Amino acid sequence: MSTPPHHPPVPFGSAVYCRICGATPAAHVVVRGHRGLVITLRFLTEEGAFCRTCGTAVYRKLTSDTLWRGWWGLLSVFATPVTMLMNIGARSRIRALPHPVGHPRPPLSPGRRVLARPPALVVMAVLVLALATVTVPRLIPDTQPTFTAGDCVRNNATWPDQDLEEVGCSSPEAEFWISEGDRCWGMDWLLHLEYSAEEKALCAHPMSK
Repeated sequence: MSTPPHHPPVPFGSAVYCRICGATPAAHVVVRGHRGLVITLRFLTEEGAFCRTCGTAVYRKLTSDTLWRGWWGLLSVFATPVTMLMNIGARSRIRALPHPVGHPRPPLSPGRRVLARPPALVVMAVLVLALATVTVPRLIPDTQPTFTAGDCVRNNATWPDQDLEEVGCSSPEAEFWISEGDRCWGMDWLLHLEYSAEEKALCAHPMSK
């Protein structure tokens, strides 16, 4: 990140001046950034006295860049969240400053909030998608059909695979009728236990019997 040439803070009594625009009050902070480089990684820092306006701009720029470029590496997956956490203190000190006064030089533009910038929106979209992938299937109720002796079914797969669906026994789609598992014989099929409503062995007999 490039900023205007460093101007050391000029003390006047107890006042501290922003090294970028020269306004006061200012606070000495260290704002960190991170950039992943596939195999290696790079840590960035902006250190010095910043007023509220310039400090906010520096924080938002480094944070936004980190959200966009900080994930491209094996170690960066861990380094990026740590970098973001380390910036919490700097952000708090910057936000605690009152509005600066006296600008011998133009201040930096803070721009949009971090969460309103494209890198943050992309990261949030990825996190929401990952969370949905994990949680949504668990929220969908189990639609596994179960049967008891006397039901009629058809198999939407090819035996021995079983994808059973209950149909009316008078329906032309009915292929098998269900009995207790100890009554299997010949070309009958023993059903998978998850199809049993009572967790008992069931047998599927062709309707032609």
